[in-house]
Amino acid sequence: MVGKRLPSIQTMRALEAAVRLRCFSRAADELALSQGAVSQHIRALEQRLGHALFARNARGVEPNAVSQALALQIRQGLTVLDRAFDQMSEPSERDRTASRRERLVISTLPAFAAKWLMPRLDDFARLYPEIELEIETSATLARLDASDGIDAAIRYGGGEWPGMATEHLMDEVVFPVASPYYRGGRLPLRPSDLGDCLLLRQSVQPWTPWFQAAGLDFVEPQAGVLFSDTVLALQAAIAGRGILLARRSIVDDDLRSGRLIRLWRYEIVDVHAHYLVWPTASRRLAAIGKLHGWLVEQITRWLADIEER
Repeated sequence: MVGKRLPSIQTMRALEAAVRLRCFSRAADELALSQGAVSQHIRALEQRLGHALFARNARGVEPNAVSQALALQIRQGLTVLDRAFDQMSEPSERDRTASRRERLVISTLPAFAAKWLMPRLDDFARLYPEIELEIETSATLARLDASDGIDAAIRYGGGEWPGMATEHLMDEVVFPVASPYYRGGRLPLRPSDLGDCLLLRQSVQPWTPWFQAAGLDFVEPQAGVLFSDTVLALQAAIAGRGILLARRSIVDDDLRSGRLIRLWRYEIVDVHAHYLVWPTASRRLAAIGKLHGWLVEQITRWLADIEER
């Protein structure tokens, strides 16, 4: 959007609130607007961007992967603006309390931040008001030294990073998903039917291990777009463009909402897993310890919820 004016602050606040609260009417109440005004802000933003930000169905609206990623960036930007204006005002007791807050910057992948981490961040802020948590999203591996200002990272990998302390958070389960409207609702009935389907390809998630687990003598697909961005691959699957081999943490919200359907029970535990990583000589060990404990609790609750479904 080079050369274009940014959307208004009210429009950005409307999107952030609508995504966070998952309800236009609740977002309107929070912002002291009418529901129609919030809907108008969202429609204007969708027209500006050229694609939908919410899935509209009989049950209401659901934010998609693009809107959730955008809302995460807006929330961070609004936090920076709030901090800038706070610095220009007379110090109050609240300001003095805020000035004593410890800032903790963590890095993680954009898809994991948007789909799993962001919906849970309000709980961390409520439990640990003394910590100002800042999320940096990037597909590039953070150096975790003075050069990038990152204190810790939630990494997805093999668990070996020399010179770093690591704590395993959770393994990742992978399985195929599709939109219920893929091919007009004519979904594959058996794994062998995938030979007649368009399989969405990701550079970091090959199909071959899952083929082997399902007993299929298929070769790695070579046709179609190769996605390096998980959020874009997910959006393509939701739009009915093909079958996606997806990580459970990334698609769980879309499975619960019905935007995607899991195909069969065949699954594999990925060779990579989620880890919390930080420099062994970090000066933020106490805050990192609180973050680690909170992450473990959230993961435990989430996995228990999955078992109950």
